Amino acid sequence: MDQRSVEQSQQAYYLKTLGIVQYVPRDSVAVVHEPAVEFDQPAVETTVDRQSVDVAARINLNFDAPAANKKAVRSDSSDPSVRPTVVASTPTVEIAAAQVEVKFALWQPSAEVLVCSAVEGALADADEMQLLTNILNALGCEIKFLPQMELVEWPPYPNAEGDESEVREFLSTLLQAKLNNRPVKFVLLMGDAAADWLLSPQQRTEQASQSHLSLSAETTALLVPSLKSMIDNGQHKASAWQVLKSISLAPASS
Repeated sequence: MDQRSVEQSQQAYYLKTLGIVQYVPRDSVAVVHEPAVEFDQPAVETTVDRQSVDVAARINLNFDAPAANKKAVRSDSSDPSVRPTVVASTPTVEIAAAQVEVKFALWQPSAEVLVCSAVEGALADADEMQLLTNILNALGCEIKFLPQMELVEWPPYPNAEGDESEVREFLSTLLQAKLNNRPVKFVLLMGDAAADWLLSPQQRTEQASQSHLSLSAETTALLVPSLKSMIDNGQHKASAWQVLKSISLAPASS
């Protein structure tokens, strides 16, 4: 047996002893590549982990962030400036700060009649005051000029607070005090606002069906359109006369 045959025989014996006689080439390749796979696998896993951390950092999940940073994030979430309750509270303050504002002009041209007219914007102008003078003279007052006007308003002084019910109580109490102090036969309520604010709920219900309302045993309220509406619309002047034509007043000088 030559030297080459001896070497091949020994090689075959060794491979047979290892159990890989029939698959030498394939097993050899596997042996060579298996370590490569084992080394490559951790590299892939490391890359995935690094990518996960990078993505987490970009979306601020604070993976492995210091405790101080996490605490800061929690404190930011409690910042009052971003709470919806802060924004929602603003309209409530504005509504609470709203004030009821009403004004009434009062004249008493004689001992028998008191005139109450709502002030809507400006006080009565010269035309409106002349119309009122003519109406009172038609009823028998016989005056040349209106007496001094008295202005009643809410709020009665700066920063006075009160809801609608309190304003109504204030106005009704003031009117009743005037009538108790100086009783009159008629109270001339001019305009819807005067009737709405100065009459009681029961009286306002009765107002819908009649224009003469009893305020007391001595006093009757007469409901007529406002001076401005009578100037703007002749029909309102005619309807006012239908209410007033049945009464007669003594001259103011008597």
